[in-house]
Amino acid sequence: MATAVPQGTLGDLAQGAIAKYLKQTKAYAKPVLADTDPENLHQMRVGLRRLRTALQVFGQAIDLPKPGREPKVAAVGRQLGQLRDLDVIYATLRHRYAPDLPDSEQFWLAAVLDHWYKQRQRALKQTKKLIKGKRYRKMTRSLNRWLRDPQYQPLAQQLAADTMPDLLLPLVCQLWLHPGWLVGTKISRGTVQPKIHLPLTLTDQLISSEGSTLHSLRKQIKRVRYQLRLVADLYGDTLDADIQRLSEMQDTLGDLQDSTVLEAFILVAVPKAKAQMPTLFALLADSRHQAWQQWQTHQQYYLDPDHRQTLRLTLLYPAQAQTTPSPTETPHPKTTPPKTSKPKASKPKATRRPSRRQTTESAS
Repeated sequence: MATAVPQGTLGDLAQGAIAKYLKQTKAYAKPVLADTDPENLHQMRVGLRRLRTALQVFGQAIDLPKPGREPKVAAVGRQLGQLRDLDVIYATLRHRYAPDLPDSEQFWLAAVLDHWYKQRQRALKQTKKLIKGKRYRKMTRSLNRWLRDPQYQPLAQQLAADTMPDLLLPLVCQLWLHPGWLVGTKISRGTVQPKIHLPLTLTDQLISSEGSTLHSLRKQIKRVRYQLRLVADLYGDTLDADIQRLSEMQDTLGDLQDSTVLEAFILVAVPKAKAQMPTLFALLADSRHQAWQQWQTHQQYYLDPDHRQTLRLTLLYPAQAQTTPSPTETPHPKTTPPKTSKPKASKPKATRRPSRRQTTESAS
């Protein structure tokens, strides 16, 4: 028999989130097998990532069977990632770059796409095997059983609004401490600032040498964005600006990563592509430099200690934990947030190409 938890508790929020994102994941499994639209795979992966986020955020409050725990969900998502990456490569090449290539480079582009087709057939075969296999079935069935008879840890009985700051603040602090923020910066009198006038050659060298660090930062930004979105209802609209900026940052760093991955993919298919496809590589470099300039705008914003502190203070005071005192009551210090004006997230002025999400699907 299901263990009952009151509404508004951590357990109540956890059960609702797991049910919602498991349903999304399962709904797209059959369309992915049909392979008629790459958007289906994207949406299935979005469901898995959000499910994984829910398991991370509420992990201390729930007692899950082993096949349904976060590492198992993460493994399924990673296996679906190869096919998704290939779909992004195709969409970027075909829809963004192909129309601007001269006839002399279209021949070599056809060779790249032929290589892509062979790689995708193999990845699709592995994806179908995964969805039809035991690992995926055990994961979904174990979570379905848990939803019918949820088991909780004692923490699940606490109010979500009272507990959320303690769950979220460590995650955000890990984001602020990530070394990716310091890539391409200078420190003067204790203040960190991006180097905004680097020559293009040095910018390319920096992106190449620090690519793995920036990609790791992007993944951490994505985790925090999903976690904030998952609990945003507890905070009214106070997290909206930060969630939007984190989403834009994730896309911008994704553009940098996509450019690097795409160049490597092309060179495997056509080893002398830099000489044979100069227009394409020039377009890739231009896109990369635009993404870098846009990234520096976001980087500068969150290197500002005041902006970091504003988000920390916001997370301390969920809206549902606040009470409105009567005229004769004295406000409790815990439920009265400090009077802090939240800076508005200004959108970067640099022109950017469509994000990796916008090339083939709607925003996740």
